[in-house]
Amino acid sequence: MDPIAFSEFKTGNLVPITIGGREDYAFVPRELPALQSLPPELFPLQQDARIRIERLDGRVRALGVGDGRLLIRPLQRREALTSNRIEGTIVTPTELLLFDAAKRDDNAPKVESARSRDWGEALAYDVALRTGCQWIDDGRALDQSLIRQLHSELMSVSARGREKSPGSIRIRLVTIGHDRRYIPPPPEELGRLLTNLESYFLEPKDQLDPLLRAFVAHYQFEAIHPFEDGNGRIGRLLLALTIYKWLGLTTPCLYLSEFFDRHRRDYIQMLYRVSSHGEWTEWLEFCLKGTIEQAEESIRRCDALETLRTEYRDTVPKKGRPRMLIDDLFVEPFITVADVMRKFQVTYKTAKADLETLKSLGILSDKKDVYPRTLAAKDIFRIAYGE
Repeated sequence: MDPIAFSEFKTGNLVPITIGGREDYAFVPRELPALQSLPPELFPLQQDARIRIERLDGRVRALGVGDGRLLIRPLQRREALTSNRIEGTIVTPTELLLFDAAKRDDNAPKVESARSRDWGEALAYDVALRTGCQWIDDGRALDQSLIRQLHSELMSVSARGREKSPGSIRIRLVTIGHDRRYIPPPPEELGRLLTNLESYFLEPKDQLDPLLRAFVAHYQFEAIHPFEDGNGRIGRLLLALTIYKWLGLTTPCLYLSEFFDRHRRDYIQMLYRVSSHGEWTEWLEFCLKGTIEQAEESIRRCDALETLRTEYRDTVPKKGRPRMLIDDLFVEPFITVADVMRKFQVTYKTAKADLETLKSLGILSDKKDVYPRTLAAKDIFRIAYGE
């Protein structure tokens, strides 16, 4: 790591280390709080971001908690896909949904391949996200226990992940970038820094708006880099959870990984520049702009999904199992006969007939070359997962 790249305004200290038989430096960020108040030039942008979030949360709240959660499930899946993509794991929405359907039917590949590993890791992020949301809903604290639990769930699903000590704080130095552009704190600093971060989660001692506080905490976690692997995904997962908890949202409806992925180079560079040059204002501005963009996009998708659900309810007879399946399709737009058999405890013939009813109404269509037979709610998929 090049010490000359760090200015006098850096937000931590450079400490000498030896790694791979070579002398180098690691960066140790200062403890939080890092800022006491919002830079005044960002106040209009911060107000705009809060208005957009309130508008999004209001849309969800108007639907009621149950229906609101149902319509944000696609947003959570998109978060899982894009957060993994930032790390170089490319999984399409179709692959993720087919893999999930196969797991429900116990037809997932028994032998791990490179592709099934990627599918499993994307699905694990989705599962860990829901674990974190439930943790908050249960009134539990954002603490180190949660962080370790999320990391364990994220990393334990693949052989590659299991090699990286799931749920355990690293005990060795790690480097970021092929040229060691950034070396996070040595292991002996991690306990102190994580305790400080946990204290910031539990009782922050600054005057920042909770949204900005979430962005500060996200930087700090990324700078600490407490695990051998999976830090980026856990950091973005924690960002979603802190926004949900600290802003008191009705449901966890705001996710920023898609914005970070679209501006990946800026995202990585701005995190680095907070460390090297203390550029907090630029980092917070970047995140606020992403918040506005993602909130508006989420509103658009939720509105379109709710309109479609109303159309479906007007189309499908009010009584009977096919009507009861409509809401399920907004959570799982790919469905099999076995799914229906499990839900209603009916025979194969009866379940197949229910799906044929929805197919005849144009709600479902067959996925080609997929075994077992899988049907897709193509309009839900298009709205939820299209660009």
